[in-house]
Amino acid sequence: MKHTFTASVKEQLCRIPADRPCCTLAEAYGILLFATSFTPRGIRHITEQETMERRFPMIMQRAFGVTFDTRSTRATGGRTIFTLTNPVQLERVFGKLGLDVTRVSALRLNRAMLEDDCCCAAFLRGVFLAGGSVADPARRYHLELVTPYYNLSRELVSLLQEMELEPKITLRRANYVLYYKSSESIENFLTLIGAPIYAMRVMSAKVEKDVRNQVNRRVNCEAANIGKTVDAAYNQLRAIERLRASGRLDGLPDELRTVADARTAYPDYALTPLAQTFDPPMRRATLNYRLLKLVELADKPAPGEDEK
Repeated sequence: MKHTFTASVKEQLCRIPADRPCCTLAEAYGILLFATSFTPRGIRHITEQETMERRFPMIMQRAFGVTFDTRSTRATGGRTIFTLTNPVQLERVFGKLGLDVTRVSALRLNRAMLEDDCCCAAFLRGVFLAGGSVADPARRYHLELVTPYYNLSRELVSLLQEMELEPKITLRRANYVLYYKSSESIENFLTLIGAPIYAMRVMSAKVEKDVRNQVNRRVNCEAANIGKTVDAAYNQLRAIERLRASGRLDGLPDELRTVADARTAYPDYALTPLAQTFDPPMRRATLNYRLLKLVELADKPAPGEDEK
């Protein structure tokens, strides 16, 4: 199995000790609600996560005292399939969760199981382990929880809203997808469910992107400014050359001829460093005005030339 960012997060979550009975039960409940199948007729879950292959049976044993009827691994894809169909064990699971094993569907959220904050966090950890994924933050910000059940999706949205983690929701190929695209929301969610290291990875990626974007904006801005400076200097040099070629430069006032000489001597200088070459240094605004005057004079026809 390819080691993705999601796999790394789930590995960390699976290392969290299951030593509090209430939280262990809440985590098991989250896994079951987002398992491949959770009905009064049986429980079935497929996973590719090696650490989940160890944690799920352990959580079920500690929470309900049950063991899976079968556990098989497919030859292709390395998926492990857990199955529980024993009526006695199913009744034990449903009873511990406060659910009626005789009802057709168990896929509604029993809020009585989630009265404490620690249990809510454990429940969401189970939800993510069974039905969640998160993108590598170096590429994009995206965390999602997927279920095919409408009522369950709405009840989970309500729970997350109460925890100030309001997700967006969309329908994708008959599945209801709760998702976050905000780096801050993803950081908060991962921290809550017990993956603070990877929450920091998201934060670090955001800082790195922000710094890179600031540098790029500054470089682009400086490149644009350099381009403007080069264009302006080129126009000024052409104007000075036209004035010199027509013999008009020598007849200009000293302040304009001095500026023309400075621009010719330092063709690649921007206005500020060019102004510093004078003794005493000239004001930037004054230098700019005189250079513009040279361009303006050069654009006028020389004496004896026809105006176009």
